[in-house]
Amino acid sequence: MKNFARLLAKEIKEILRTYKLFVVPGLFLLFGLTSPILTKLLPELLGSMVGEIGISLPEMTWVDSYAQFFKNLGQLGLLALILTTMGTIAEERNRGVAQLVLTKPVPRWAYVLAKYAANLLLLTLSAALAFGAAWFYTDILFSDTIFLAGLQATAIFLLNTAVILAVIILASSLSKSTIAAGGLTVLGLILLKVLPFLSDFLGKYSPDALGGYLVRAYSGAPIDSALWGVAAFSLVTIALLLGAAVWVFSGKEL
Repeated sequence: MKNFARLLAKEIKEILRTYKLFVVPGLFLLFGLTSPILTKLLPELLGSMVGEIGISLPEMTWVDSYAQFFKNLGQLGLLALILTTMGTIAEERNRGVAQLVLTKPVPRWAYVLAKYAANLLLLTLSAALAFGAAWFYTDILFSDTIFLAGLQATAIFLLNTAVILAVIILASSLSKSTIAAGGLTVLGLILLKVLPFLSDFLGKYSPDALGGYLVRAYSGAPIDSALWGVAAFSLVTIALLLGAAVWVFSGKEL
């Protein structure tokens, strides 16, 4: 565990010294700040356009603000995560950095898991900061905003993104090329989307089901106990993906 702690500290220091410190938290925070404002202004921006054809827009609510926020995180935020993380192992192998690190008595499993843990920590802090901003402005701009609904949705979003991050780490461990790692990541995400169609069990409990619970959470709708089963399956999926990444990386020549 000492080796893991040292590698984790190394990864955190590298994040603090690189552009990633600003890209992921900065983009997430931007969504947190702008999503409520854009949601509030949307009827006014589109009002004159749709008014000419006799269509009236419904009044926006805090649910719409949360929906816009999590939509932005799930699209552009996810893209930023992939672009900044897909080379985390592949690029270090390509530049010979991994070889320098692993010449010391450092187990490869610690190297891989430290990469995952450091990026997950950055992701968690970024999402927490972004949600804080989103809730603050949503509460100001819209009445009856429910804090707990957004907090639950943020937790679900983080669990879903933790699965995606495990896919990225596995893809990065498979290749020395950052571009190839990105392609493998996309392939892995497609496979996750296919899982629900393979059986009723996977349709109910695969990580892809988290998307539906995310919508229910930020809408303030009740969430049934099946979410715990989905969460457990997602954690098992993360463990399997990281186990595969360690196994693959252990057999690679540096």
